[in-house]
Amino acid sequence: MSLSFGSVQKKVLWYHTEPILQHKQPTKMSNWADLPHFIVCEIICRLSFFDDIFVVGAVCKSWKSAANSFEKPPPLPPKGPWIMLSEEREQGNKESQTRSFFNLLDTKTYDFKLPELVGRKCLGTSFGWLLTIGADLQINLFHPLSKHLISLPPQNTFCRQYTPEVEPEHLRNMFVPKCVLSRSPWNSVTNEYDRDCIIMAIYGEIRTLAFTRPGYKAWIDIESPSRAYDDIAFYKGNFYAVDAHGEVFACRIDDNQKVVAKAVAPRPKGTRDLIKKYIVESAGDLLLVLRVRGGHYYSIEDYPNYEEDEFNNVDSEDDIEDEDAPENEYEEEEEEEEEEEKKKISDNSYVTVGFTVLKLKRFTQAGSKYKYKYVKVDNLGDRALFVGDNSSVSLSASSFNGCKANCIYFTDDNIELYEETLYGGGYDMGVFSMKDGKFDKHYPESFSYYSTPLWFI
Repeated sequence: MSLSFGSVQKKVLWYHTEPILQHKQPTKMSNWADLPHFIVCEIICRLSFFDDIFVVGAVCKSWKSAANSFEKPPPLPPKGPWIMLSEEREQGNKESQTRSFFNLLDTKTYDFKLPELVGRKCLGTSFGWLLTIGADLQINLFHPLSKHLISLPPQNTFCRQYTPEVEPEHLRNMFVPKCVLSRSPWNSVTNEYDRDCIIMAIYGEIRTLAFTRPGYKAWIDIESPSRAYDDIAFYKGNFYAVDAHGEVFACRIDDNQKVVAKAVAPRPKGTRDLIKKYIVESAGDLLLVLRVRGGHYYSIEDYPNYEEDEFNNVDSEDDIEDEDAPENEYEEEEEEEEEEEKKKISDNSYVTVGFTVLKLKRFTQAGSKYKYKYVKVDNLGDRALFVGDNSSVSLSASSFNGCKANCIYFTDDNIELYEETLYGGGYDMGVFSMKDGKFDKHYPESFSYYSTPLWFI
């Protein structure tokens, strides 16, 4: 992995040594090579991005030695957005045991040997960590760059279970669709796991809420008046969750007392359950992102209760008549069944056709149970949003070369329909411009029948 480190090097050296060195800073760069080994290690532990460890190792031989001395380097996030590509086969690549990551900034693909992820369902959380679930239904937090692993309570400790009993492979693939962290589970000061980190998840057949912490023995249910949640965000000390209707709930987790989710924003006018919802903190605001999909599985014919509205421009597919229909009634019926199957299993069963972004704005109205109302957002400014099978993230585009401002980057998280497509899911990915509503590609596709491509940030 090649990194330029001119200005970054100076920033790393001066900023991270200031609280450590008690004497006057050296005035010549040649003196940096004489720093004691333990001080260089302290510098590395205080870095912000995993990429900077390579920068430190490139300064001189003694610093490279210090960087290589870690049995496990600090679990830091990557400097820019990466896509962890799908695992193509359910049992993974047993020979190489590698997973591929696409770096959005340099548009290069990197392979990492990760036997810890073979055959495991992965979700992107934040701070460079993944939530992984195996066929053994053990749940872990795993940092693929540093190989740090934190065991979490297993699947059978969730309060609500599927009824009737289902296969472990299905539970692995579908039981936890979303997971969010309140903070990094790694404390860079103590170099230990942070038990104050809260892990909150959407889980189960009815997609309800639960949380745990490192060291807990079970997942704790969150009492909620709703179900079928789509996404969670951590915002100003609280967790916020949005359900399939678009109603937003807040829950504060202070201790082990019963935690209750309270409605704070109503269902937006014009939205429907078919529209995928994401909730994300962006530049101090809380945004609700509505993702509209089209295609056979989202056409009006398949959903008779579906109505077009201001947030939905999905067009139904036109019926195509067969000019060469056979005269034999039996043959005609058989051919119609075959055509129907082809429609159901195709390479474009669904596709994202648009996004709408709403901002939750604080307001007070006598008699209302809600604290927020919605304001439509037409321009994200310098921000870029990243949504998919991960914690929804907002980044400053100007901070990353190659990242487009006022855009929404999305991956294919429609895993419920992966088996209904010809080659599997993983093709519905791209970049949506808020300015002109046009789509572009960031990566062509990453096919799989059970593993989703996801943002690793």
